[in-house]
Amino acid sequence: MGGSQARHEGVRTRPCERAEEVGAPRAPQRLKEAGEDAMRTPAKTILLALLALATLGAGRVTFAPPTQAAPLPVALVELDGSVNPGSADYLVRAIQTAEREGVAAVVIRLDTPGGMLESTREIVKAQLAARVPVVVWVGPSGARAGSAGVFITVAAHLAAMAPATNIGAAHPVQAGGGEEPDETMAEKVTNDTAAWAQGIAAQRGRNGEWVADAVRKSVSVHAEQALELGVIDLVSPDLPSLLEAIDGREVTTAAGTVVLRTSGAQIAPLRPSARERLLDGLGNPNVAFLLLGLGVLGLLAELYHPGTLFPGVLGAVSLALGLLATRMLPVDTAAIVLIFVGAVLIAAEFFVTSWGLLAVAGAICLGVGGFLLIDPSEPGFLVDRDFGVQWGLVLPIVLVVAALAAIVVWKVAVSRTGRQLTGAQGLIGEVGVAAEEIGPEKGKAFLHGELWEARSTGSIAKDVQVKVERVEGLVVTVVAVD
Repeated sequence: MGGSQARHEGVRTRPCERAEEVGAPRAPQRLKEAGEDAMRTPAKTILLALLALATLGAGRVTFAPPTQAAPLPVALVELDGSVNPGSADYLVRAIQTAEREGVAAVVIRLDTPGGMLESTREIVKAQLAARVPVVVWVGPSGARAGSAGVFITVAAHLAAMAPATNIGAAHPVQAGGGEEPDETMAEKVTNDTAAWAQGIAAQRGRNGEWVADAVRKSVSVHAEQALELGVIDLVSPDLPSLLEAIDGREVTTAAGTVVLRTSGAQIAPLRPSARERLLDGLGNPNVAFLLLGLGVLGLLAELYHPGTLFPGVLGAVSLALGLLATRMLPVDTAAIVLIFVGAVLIAAEFFVTSWGLLAVAGAICLGVGGFLLIDPSEPGFLVDRDFGVQWGLVLPIVLVVAALAAIVVWKVAVSRTGRQLTGAQGLIGEVGVAAEEIGPEKGKAFLHGELWEARSTGSIAKDVQVKVERVEGLVVTVVAVD
């Protein structure tokens, strides 16, 4: 009795019936992608198999079987962040893998502000159709099951939360854009989502009235309240105590009634694939803005030093990935426009001397666009209001862009001021870089932060350093620097 109490210390549960009959568990199978030590075959089982092979044709040998079979492992899946196509694919695949390999249960450690409604439906459908017990644990302390996380928690066969966690605020806010008035459309979406949530709660025997209030009124409760309201089954501070507490519980899966045997079971993490990690990363608003910011920086660096190639390629790839990320996030279209307007204004500073005004305006547009990038009221998403880009990421990117633009402005200003004081002949002897191949008929050179029409008596390859020998109007004659 003392050992049992020690194992369950800190765990609170809803009243429930524990199964008295212990079914014979299946032999453990190796979990794919779960690590080398997650499913190691017991040495005793190997010894028995060798003895059985040795007795074939050699007479009858008896031996004492093991008194207790080793428990099946528990598959661990972690959803830490927004609900998006990447995390949905990961969770659905993990449940399918667990069904195929044979585990005692799948435990989903949940900490999410919400995400895409479509992805949430995919996860919930996989949970309701699962042939293996699915346990959701909102943890560790400080975690939350916000918005879309409510549905994932309620859809589990067993739902648990760590102390100092919260669940709720699942109201779907619908933006305008349809033919019907916003209020009418919002009411339709809310009613549909509430009915879906109540259906899930009824199937799992949970408090459907509270779940409906979470959708309609955005109510939110902490772990102890959720337990008292019948939203979850128990409060557990960590995974080991959770596995001890649910041991012996009876749940009904799509394959029938299952008695959980999780006491002392090994925890085998199921890792996301590279594709799932990529999609999940793109579903992070900070990553999306970082990619857009790197795209702008890369293209600006290419404009500042034409022909370098690497910054331009990096910028183009980053912009493409950033735009892909915006398809998985509740993005405000006006914010995207602001970001690109800012990039255009900063780029214009390279060609039009505004003494920094264009660069400053561009940096402001970039910062405001990043701050307003995420709009929780976009249709098709269930996210908390604080879901968005952090200022700690917006400011450094804006400052770097502004600093780069300021350097260019300063160099162009110095270059043009020098020419006003000394005339075109002041360029003679200056060293620059061939922006493209230069020959007797055509070519361009980068001098003092500007592109000049250039000529040479021979052929000069791109990116080769050149020195100005003569200036004729707006055309410079250059030679290669040895």
